[in-house]
Amino acid sequence: MVFACFADSAFSQAGGLGNFGTLGGVEPNSTTYPPQEYFVALRIYRSGDLENATDAFENALHRTRKDINGRWIDAIPVYAMLGECYWHLGMLPKVRENVDAAMQIAIRYRGWQNRVDWDSAVRQGVQLSPTRGLWPEAAAIKRIPVADRLQIGSGQHLTEQALAQGGVIEEFNIRSMDIVEIIRGLAIASYRKRVLMGPLANQDPLSSELAEAIDTAGLSQPIAQSMLGCVRASARFSNGDDRRAVQETLKTTTFAGGVHPISAIGLLLQAAAIAESDKGEGMLAASMATAHAAAALEQSEWVGEAFQLAAGAATPKEALAVRAKAELAANAMLPDSRLAALHCFVAAADAAVSAGDLDSATRLVAQARALSERRDVLMPRVQAYGSYVAARLAAARGDAFGIGLGSGNQSVVDQTYQSMQSFAFNNRINNRRFVSMPSLYQLNLVGQAIGSRAGGATSDELLAYYCGEPPLPLWRRDPVDALTFATFDRSVPLAGRLALSTSGSDGGSVLRRCDELLADRFAQSLPMSGRVAQVRRLARADDAQLPADALQFRANGPGAIKELRQSVLDLRKQAAAGLDNDTILQAGSEQEAMASFIALSRLSLPRLVPQRIDRDAPVENLPPRTVLVTFVYSNKRLYTTTAADGNIQSAVSPIGRTPAAIAGLLRSIGVGKTRGGRLPEDDSWRKDAAALMKTLLPDTELFKSGSFDRLVIVPDGPLWYLPFELLPIDGEESETLGQKYSITYAATPGQVLEPATAAETNQTIGLIASRFFDPRDLENNQSIADSIVAAADKSIMMPTDTPTASLVIGNEIGNLLVAVPTAMDPSDPFKFRMIPYDQSKVGATLGGWMRFPSIVPHSVALAGFRSQAEAAKLGDGRELFMTICALRTAGVQNILVSRWAVGGESTAILLREFAQELPFTGMRSAWNRANGVLRRSDLVPSAEPLLISGDQKREVLTGEEPLFWAGYLLASPVQAE
Repeated sequence: MVFACFADSAFSQAGGLGNFGTLGGVEPNSTTYPPQEYFVALRIYRSGDLENATDAFENALHRTRKDINGRWIDAIPVYAMLGECYWHLGMLPKVRENVDAAMQIAIRYRGWQNRVDWDSAVRQGVQLSPTRGLWPEAAAIKRIPVADRLQIGSGQHLTEQALAQGGVIEEFNIRSMDIVEIIRGLAIASYRKRVLMGPLANQDPLSSELAEAIDTAGLSQPIAQSMLGCVRASARFSNGDDRRAVQETLKTTTFAGGVHPISAIGLLLQAAAIAESDKGEGMLAASMATAHAAAALEQSEWVGEAFQLAAGAATPKEALAVRAKAELAANAMLPDSRLAALHCFVAAADAAVSAGDLDSATRLVAQARALSERRDVLMPRVQAYGSYVAARLAAARGDAFGIGLGSGNQSVVDQTYQSMQSFAFNNRINNRRFVSMPSLYQLNLVGQAIGSRAGGATSDELLAYYCGEPPLPLWRRDPVDALTFATFDRSVPLAGRLALSTSGSDGGSVLRRCDELLADRFAQSLPMSGRVAQVRRLARADDAQLPADALQFRANGPGAIKELRQSVLDLRKQAAAGLDNDTILQAGSEQEAMASFIALSRLSLPRLVPQRIDRDAPVENLPPRTVLVTFVYSNKRLYTTTAADGNIQSAVSPIGRTPAAIAGLLRSIGVGKTRGGRLPEDDSWRKDAAALMKTLLPDTELFKSGSFDRLVIVPDGPLWYLPFELLPIDGEESETLGQKYSITYAATPGQVLEPATAAETNQTIGLIASRFFDPRDLENNQSIADSIVAAADKSIMMPTDTPTASLVIGNEIGNLLVAVPTAMDPSDPFKFRMIPYDQSKVGATLGGWMRFPSIVPHSVALAGFRSQAEAAKLGDGRELFMTICALRTAGVQNILVSRWAVGGESTAILLREFAQELPFTGMRSAWNRANGVLRRSDLVPSAEPLLISGDQKREVLTGEEPLFWAGYLLASPVQAE
């Protein structure tokens, strides 16, 4: 398919040549082609002053030839180098504009290379002396003495027949031009176009036309075949034909035992093409060869880029040599090219970190920083690469990403990573925001294609690529772009894949893509879009909890993964043996730094947070007599899947008035009402509930069949606020889902089917209570709290006289009950304080619980949680979704959370019975029993702080009122019991 519209190419061998005989043309005053201003701009560019270089190239463009067809071939290198300036500035739409312009000129004047006098290309009898100041490998390279200017003929002899043909008329002319710089510019434009377009390159017709336009069949001169062969290879590389590109560069990058002016870019694209292979064998050698050749040819702009590729290809052992060569090159380039020097310093530091030489890396980062802070140096892309390396270095030295920290307390890793991300996602130049990273530019093109359907249906395979992890070739070439890929918003391609899945009858495909979309929503909210969390999961999960690919990665992956895993296992044993909490917390900080370093490394990590369902057998682990119903809102549609007995059915429906209907049902049972009385006078709410049942679960036969006894709901959006227990199965007077089935909830299908952890041996229950049961009588409130603690053996009131740090609270208790009214800020969910009395900046927060050492309770009940169900306008369920996902990620197995806070004697009855049963029967059975006890209990209106004045006159009040029990939702994996 075509992701963008390309300008039509005009095919002409004759173009306007101004004063040389063309009608309507403009001949610049310059007598060189390209103009002399171009070479001045090239020197400024190599100095690292991109702002002035861009202006200089724009000035040079105005000095090139122009006629009725547009610019002539002398503009090709100017457009190419403008593209390079905009590349380093991070203005990718401008890059595309300029490289396309260069390629269009070459296509429009196709065949021009056949009019060049190639016989005089090699200066006979001339031997070039080595470039001074280079390192030995570069100085030893033989340079072919290629002439700066070659004769080229254009136009045609004017005859009656030629005049009769019409069109642009140009008399035959011969002029001297820097042909080599023109074809070098064409190779540069082609190379950068491929880097820009990535996997979309093979859908670019302009690149395909260019490869066809560069025809060397009629040329007999070997030097022409060699140099133009490199250009044709770059065009093939631009079109995604890596195999042929590499084959051609192997034949054409050298000539007569030396290098020609196009060799450097030919070797560079060879290294980049090899990077696309599975193992990247030969990439390091090609990258180093590029650096040596580019330096010898005085094309310093490619030296730094080559060493960046070398740093990405090197193993830890090889990285030592790369560091040494890159540092040597940086110092050699510094007098003449600050652009190359800065890039080499950063690449050298990158390699030093990979090699574990942190002292050298620190020194090199400092040198790079000092150079980048000069007034005459502006190189945002290289500086972003430097920020990435600085973040890796900080993590290697023991720093870590923070969760829940204030902006004034950021770690070095946070600061440097955010600097890199600022360039990647918020690059502003003159108050205009530009897309700066190729992967993000490509994603925007995909999004436009999905919206317009230009060129046909979007490829599902291509969408799957942009929904996945950054591939290893991308990590090798550009770690900043790889991290951009890992962290950009995938909602558009995920929604596109979900929509495509409904075109067939494969319900399993729909369920998998629902799972991917929901899991990605949580991952996107985590640091590095979940990469740190993936590493934590890899390190601390038991073998039975990980899928096969993750187990293989942990066993065969980098040594840092194995080291972190062993650290976790050792600390686990030591903690069980009574290691003091301060030592445990210190070890956890060290593990967190290791996890941050691994997350920043060039690795494609298995996606484990949240864990996805099995690709081939999505509901194989669903127990018998269990139904899984998943809802997903996407693009104003509601996707529903129902899985039971190995079968998966799917349906799509408009959202309609479902959110309003949910709000109406909640108000009818008393949630959020502030006038009169909260409690309904009758069961009229059942009518609203029956309507919702018909809308959401129209297949009543399944629910009437009695073929299952457990229902698991994965809600989305406002459905998080809906107590599915209230929905009548077959009409408003019929039995409800909650009466017939045991209902649990989950944030994603993968969490439902995730293997359970080992049974908890510590059954101690810890209760944290505030003025929740009787806010007007503190003494009675405390008495009620004490009665809950007394109801179960091994129960304690928290905090104790010597409070345990929140991060290791699982060492003290196995079950936590929080009877405190709490609310989450949905815009910053990880700052939600799990332990209200703990004022530490990290440990007591939801985000802190996900960090190492993460010794948390097996079960958590948040009885006073207040969601947006109580608000005047329903929210999107984010606060409930994030709470459950984060707690499960932290290692909490079973979660009970309230949609609205009730308090009073009704909550005390629930928690008292719940605490009594929890150690013996597990959370689900204990909750079902406690719920039943509450609904059979008589209540006193004055003992229920949730009720208002209109409810106080009730003579009969029981716990059967949905307001008292329907707001709680229980989330636990189906294999937990």
